[in-house]
Amino acid sequence: MTGMRQQAIRLLIGGAFLAGIAVALIWHFSAAPAVTAPRVAAPAPPVAAPVQGAGAAAGGAPTAARAVRDVTPQGMARVYLQPSEERAAPPVTSIQISHAGAMPDGSISGDGGTVRLYGVALPDGNRICVGASGESWPCGRRAYISLHNKVAAQTVRCEPRTSAQPAAADCFLGEVNLAAWIIGQGLARVSSNVGDKDLIAAEAAARGAKRGLWADPREAAMTAPGP
Repeated sequence: MTGMRQQAIRLLIGGAFLAGIAVALIWHFSAAPAVTAPRVAAPAPPVAAPVQGAGAAAGGAPTAARAVRDVTPQGMARVYLQPSEERAAPPVTSIQISHAGAMPDGSISGDGGTVRLYGVALPDGNRICVGASGESWPCGRRAYISLHNKVAAQTVRCEPRTSAQPAAADCFLGEVNLAAWIIGQGLARVSSNVGDKDLIAAEAAARGAKRGLWADPREAAMTAPGP
């Protein structure tokens, strides 16, 4: 009887021990894990964009500079476009002269500027020429008046050949080359050292027809081409 009591006690103790272990395991695995708050990195200080041409004013304060616009297409090296007012103006290749008129020296002037006809040598304004029959006529004044009447109150398009002021230019009234026109009338000669083929051809035609200046035997003899 005593042996059975002792065995029952041992079973009771062992059962209690196992139950304690089971309770401990259940409590351990059922407990909610601790939640750690995420760490938030402090924001980086803003980096100032470099400003081209920025300097320091008196007292060390930086001076403001004009922003430069980035016009670089995606995937290409950076290219900056200066503001429009700082970009160099393209060279002038054509001049429109409205309300045009001619000056006694053969220049054409009006709204838009003043130019000299390239390759044209007008006779002196006071020059008197002699016709084929021996009569005198004011060839210098006639040349200026004829050019003026041709362009008066018209719009003339000129393409400068030089940067001098006033520039020597090829000028056109519509499709008419004014230099070739007045030379072809026999009222002017081709300037020395000018090799423009159109002007040379116009002078040759006037000379052959004895028009204007070329009606004067003295002019024809003085400027007659060599053999």
